[in-house]
Amino acid sequence: MTGEHTFRKSKRVISKEAFFSWLDSLRKKYKLIGPVKFDSQAVFRELNSSKEIFMEYESTMLSPGKLFIYKPKEELFNFDINERISVIEIPPLAEKQVIVGVHPCDTNAILYLDRTFLCGVKDPHYENRRKNTLIITLNCEHVSENCFCSSVGTGPFMNVETGYDMLLTDFEDRYLVEIKSRRAKELFKIKGKPASAVELKLKSEKEISLLSDFKKKVNVKGLDNLFMKNMDHPVWQRTAEERCLSCSNCVMVCPTCFCYDLVDETSMDLKTVRRFRHLDACQDIRFAEVYGGNFRQRRAARLRQFVTHKLDQSSQYGMIGTVGCGRCITWCPTKIDLTEIASEIRLGEKEIQRL
Repeated sequence: MTGEHTFRKSKRVISKEAFFSWLDSLRKKYKLIGPVKFDSQAVFRELNSSKEIFMEYESTMLSPGKLFIYKPKEELFNFDINERISVIEIPPLAEKQVIVGVHPCDTNAILYLDRTFLCGVKDPHYENRRKNTLIITLNCEHVSENCFCSSVGTGPFMNVETGYDMLLTDFEDRYLVEIKSRRAKELFKIKGKPASAVELKLKSEKEISLLSDFKKKVNVKGLDNLFMKNMDHPVWQRTAEERCLSCSNCVMVCPTCFCYDLVDETSMDLKTVRRFRHLDACQDIRFAEVYGGNFRQRRAARLRQFVTHKLDQSSQYGMIGTVGCGRCITWCPTKIDLTEIASEIRLGEKEIQRL
């Protein structure tokens, strides 16, 4: 316990030049992944050099967790059909990787995926990549227009101590580096200088300043019961008819959506079958098809499923399903806003109580 306490309290300040030089040194043994500028957007991808890193980004379309830890598509099995059927399982790859510049919301999203794939029956592919991934979280410098992470406790600064390896806070020409795991302590050999009380205070002031920049907020208290009482609220049908396209953009960009489907691809000679797992979407009309019918035939029901799953704190894992990154709003073609839907339902409930 003493050793754990020591590295968790390890805070030091180093120059950005020294930090990026250290990142480059890791490329001998690790695949280095980070945010890079791409036209007007930022994307996470494998880096050839730390000089490519764009740490000043506000958000990305896709989260690093659903690109490099939980793969959008991966092969699980091969079936060879000759005189007899043989099954070849694709083993999990053991490639080591470092993901740098992960914002607090996306770090929390990875912790959410951990509950899905590592609790109870463990998914070997996810588990293998998770164990071989070093996560370097970066506290936010900006608040995006659709962010509401402050309302759900997942940002703009990281507020949990475990589940990732290192935490960075940007101080212009230097980083405040906080070591959060034993492997980070073993890898990070740059001494720098111990963080002073002044620098720790500056970190706190930066967070407080950012909290005043949020344009979007949602009150999640009691939403569980409120949704249950308003399953037929007019907002579901109205939004579905007037705006929702069932395009599934919201699900595809959501860093905590984890539903998948299994698909078999058969060779032209019918002798080989490859089985893949790929992301699925509750907004697709075929998602809820079962023998005898479809229990979410209506678009309003599918929209309600997504919103309540994201904002309900009791339906799964005893925690809220959104990290407040705002991607579902940003990338919705008609800008459907789940925080506005929740606020309308809450307002309607207050009106009823006044009567």
